[in-house]
Amino acid sequence: MQNTLYEFLLLNKKLSLPGIGTIRLKQKSSQLDFTNKQFTAPSYYFTLESKKLFEWLSLSTGVTEWDAIRSVNDFSFSLKSKISGAGEINWDNVGVIKRDVAGNLRLNSHTITFSHEQPVAAEKVIREKAEHTVLVGEKERSAVEMEEYLADHSSKRNYGWIIAVVLTVLAVMFIGWYFSEKGFIPSSTGNTSVIRSN
Repeated sequence: MQNTLYEFLLLNKKLSLPGIGTIRLKQKSSQLDFTNKQFTAPSYYFTLESKKLFEWLSLSTGVTEWDAIRSVNDFSFSLKSKISGAGEINWDNVGVIKRDVAGNLRLNSHTITFSHEQPVAAEKVIREKAEHTVLVGEKERSAVEMEEYLADHSSKRNYGWIIAVVLTVLAVMFIGWYFSEKGFIPSSTGNTSVIRSN
């Protein structure tokens, strides 16, 4: 029985044992082992939450712990019988508990919000002229230096590509005019002068 319950505990990370409490499987995060230059694997450990529900119920209702256990068991039995009879039960503020096609119990939870938890404003903060250093190539420069550098270089625009486009358009226009005057025949592209030898 212990091995079977241990397997259940590993799969579900929680095992409730009547009269003892709830055993939970918790995870300890991986740690940085700086000297060995590695992260350790996460580790796991168990905690025992002993009868918190029954202790709290006993204190809040003023009954003995055994009466609290009996009350919880009666409530659980009542829920189970109502689900068997009606197919589902609505637990106010919690949700609807019902059986699915496979016969497993499912909880369709209600969404709850607490009045003391209000939305928090989230505005994007944009800082104008905030000074910080940036790595440019192999040199560190401040943001202000880079703004000045970029402002200087963006004002000196490169007009070379505009000149190339204008010259290309003029050349195409000249070629078009030339062929319209001389006609589009192979001899119009050559020199038509006759050279005479003496």
